Amino acid sequence: MAPRAAAPATQAAPISDIVLRTSAESWLEVVTPDGVAVEKGLLPAGSERRYSAAQVGRLTIGNASAAQLEHRGRTVDLAPFARANVARFAVSSDGSLVAAD
Repeated sequence: MAPRAAAPATQAAPISDIVLRTSAESWLEVVTPDGVAVEKGLLPAGSERRYSAAQVGRLTIGNASAAQLEHRGRTVDLAPFARANVARFAVSSDGSLVAAD
Protein backbone atom coordinates (compact mmCIF):
# COMPACT_ATOMS: atom_id res chain seq x y z
CA MET A 1 0.00 0.00 0.00
CA ALA A 2 1.30 3.44 -0.90
CA PRO A 3 1.50 5.99 1.91
CA ARG A 4 -1.25 8.59 1.90
CA ALA A 5 -0.29 12.20 1.45
CA ALA A 6 -1.02 14.25 4.51
CA ALA A 7 -3.75 16.82 4.16
CA PRO A 8 -2.39 20.36 4.12
CA ALA A 9 -2.55 21.99 7.50
CA THR A 10 -5.12 24.74 7.69
CA GLN A 11 -4.37 27.67 9.83
CA ALA A 12 -7.25 29.44 11.48
CA ALA A 13 -7.15 33.21 11.47
CA PRO A 14 -5.93 34.51 14.81
CA ILE A 15 -8.69 35.62 17.10
CA SER A 16 -8.32 39.24 18.12
CA ASP A 17 -10.10 40.75 21.08
CA ILE A 18 -10.04 44.22 19.51
CA VAL A 19 -10.48 44.95 15.79
CA LEU A 20 -10.52 48.47 14.34
CA ARG A 21 -11.57 49.29 10.77
CA THR A 22 -11.63 52.74 9.19
CA SER A 23 -13.85 54.10 6.42
CA ALA A 24 -11.96 57.41 6.24
CA GLU A 25 -8.60 58.67 7.44
CA SER A 26 -8.44 58.29 11.22
CA TRP A 27 -5.86 58.84 13.93
CA LEU A 28 -4.94 56.01 16.29
CA GLU A 29 -2.89 55.62 19.43
CA VAL A 30 -2.50 52.24 21.12
CA VAL A 31 -0.55 52.03 24.37
CA THR A 32 0.36 48.90 26.35
CA PRO A 33 -0.67 48.50 30.01
CA ASP A 34 2.83 49.61 31.04
CA GLY A 35 2.74 52.76 28.89
CA VAL A 36 4.69 51.75 25.77
CA ALA A 37 3.25 53.00 22.47
CA VAL A 38 2.33 50.07 20.19
CA GLU A 39 1.05 52.24 17.36
CA LYS A 40 0.54 55.96 16.88
CA GLY A 41 -0.36 57.83 13.72
CA LEU A 42 -2.75 58.31 10.83
CA LEU A 43 -4.54 55.34 9.30
CA PRO A 44 -5.81 55.64 5.74
CA ALA A 45 -9.39 54.78 4.83
CA GLY A 46 -9.90 51.03 4.59
CA SER A 47 -7.34 50.18 7.28
CA GLU A 48 -7.75 47.30 9.71
CA ARG A 49 -5.85 46.74 12.94
CA ARG A 50 -6.12 43.78 15.32
CA TYR A 51 -4.95 43.53 18.93
CA SER A 52 -5.28 41.14 21.83
CA ALA A 53 -6.75 42.81 24.91
CA ALA A 54 -3.63 41.80 26.86
CA GLN A 55 -1.41 44.03 24.70
CA VAL A 56 -3.61 47.15 25.02
CA GLY A 57 -3.85 49.41 28.05
CA ARG A 58 -5.31 52.47 26.31
CA LEU A 59 -6.80 53.08 22.88
CA THR A 60 -7.51 56.51 21.35
CA ILE A 61 -9.32 56.85 18.01
CA GLY A 62 -9.50 60.19 16.23
CA ASN A 63 -12.24 60.72 13.65
CA ALA A 64 -14.25 58.13 15.59
CA SER A 65 -17.26 58.61 13.32
CA ALA A 66 -15.23 56.96 10.51
CA ALA A 67 -14.13 53.99 12.63
CA GLN A 68 -15.75 50.69 13.47
CA LEU A 69 -14.54 48.91 16.59
CA GLU A 70 -15.21 45.28 17.44
CA HIS A 71 -14.53 43.88 20.86
CA ARG A 72 -14.66 40.11 21.26
CA GLY A 73 -16.63 39.81 18.03
CA ARG A 74 -19.25 42.44 18.87
CA THR A 75 -19.51 45.91 17.38
CA VAL A 76 -18.93 48.71 19.88
CA ASP A 77 -20.95 51.92 19.56
CA LEU A 78 -18.23 54.58 19.72
CA ALA A 79 -20.64 57.52 20.24
CA PRO A 80 -20.91 57.15 24.05
CA PHE A 81 -17.10 57.05 24.30
CA ALA A 82 -16.39 59.99 21.97
CA ARG A 83 -15.99 63.68 22.68
CA ALA A 84 -15.21 66.02 19.79
CA ASN A 85 -15.11 62.92 17.53
CA VAL A 86 -12.29 61.31 19.56
CA ALA A 87 -13.03 58.03 21.37
CA ARG A 88 -10.87 57.02 24.32
CA PHE A 89 -10.83 53.61 25.95
CA ALA A 90 -8.94 51.82 28.67
CA VAL A 91 -8.75 48.04 28.73
CA SER A 92 -9.39 46.59 32.18
CA SER A 93 -7.51 43.62 33.62
CA ASP A 94 -10.31 41.26 32.51
CA GLY A 95 -10.03 42.55 28.91
CA SER A 96 -13.20 44.65 28.87
CA LEU A 97 -13.32 48.17 27.40
CA VAL A 98 -14.12 51.11 29.65
CA ALA A 99 -14.35 54.81 28.89
CA ALA A 100 -11.12 56.72 29.52
CA ASP A 101 -10.52 60.43 29.94
